[in-house]
Amino acid sequence: MKSILLMCGVVTTLLLSGCGMQASHVEMLKNWSFQYNEETNDYSIFFELTDKNNKALSANVDVDIRIVNDEYEEVYAGIKSVSTDDYGYYTSQIAGEQYLANVRIPASDIMAGKSASGKLYFSVYKDDVIQFDEVSLDILYCLPIEDVQVTFDLFPLDLKVMDFTGEIVSVIQIQGAEYKFDKAYVPQLTITIIGEKISGNSNGEYDIISYKLYDSAGYMVDSGNVYLSSLNKRDKFKNNSVVIYDATPGESYTFQLFEYGW
Repeated sequence: MKSILLMCGVVTTLLLSGCGMQASHVEMLKNWSFQYNEETNDYSIFFELTDKNNKALSANVDVDIRIVNDEYEEVYAGIKSVSTDDYGYYTSQIAGEQYLANVRIPASDIMAGKSASGKLYFSVYKDDVIQFDEVSLDILYCLPIEDVQVTFDLFPLDLKVMDFTGEIVSVIQIQGAEYKFDKAYVPQLTITIIGEKISGNSNGEYDIISYKLYDSAGYMVDSGNVYLSSLNKRDKFKNNSVVIYDATPGESYTFQLFEYGW
């Protein structure tokens, strides 16, 4: 007995009419679901075939599959042949034990796109014996997405920090920057700036520098300030307080740092 994690998608049930008396008397298609299998790095499409008495059975069928993400990119299209060896007993908290077909798609076969959510479309058929209409299922937060690219200023970059009167109180040298794009659930871009305070001492207040983030079309998509606290001259820092929660997968960004203006 195997367990269905149902990590993505919602179980939906629909009765459709089959035709013919071959292929183990298949009459209905129902109980389909979709999930990502972390251990094997692939995806499963589950569905149940039953006879006219609602008894679950197995049959050799073909499955025509399409996956379209929320950005309307078709990230997968293919036909899978299912044999009786691809059926088994699975359990879930929602439906309990079921006898289901398990159609597996390697993660490497699905194109990385601009959204982790989308829709699964598939139809089950076998020659002229079995023919079900195409059905669909929502996919939530588990499709592969593209990386982002971030371009930085030329370093080192010296930025003056001034008080509200315009007097220079310190100089911050940015010596480098790096980024991490977290694709789990909701994509999140974290930018870390690395540097050193080369003049000035801590007076109990923040040293403030500003940033702007531009997309590949030159539009500013985010801006803000970085607050560096309690730094003395020659103190080094590594600050990761710049977090972009709505970064677009596949986008190329430019990140720039500026002197803070009162």
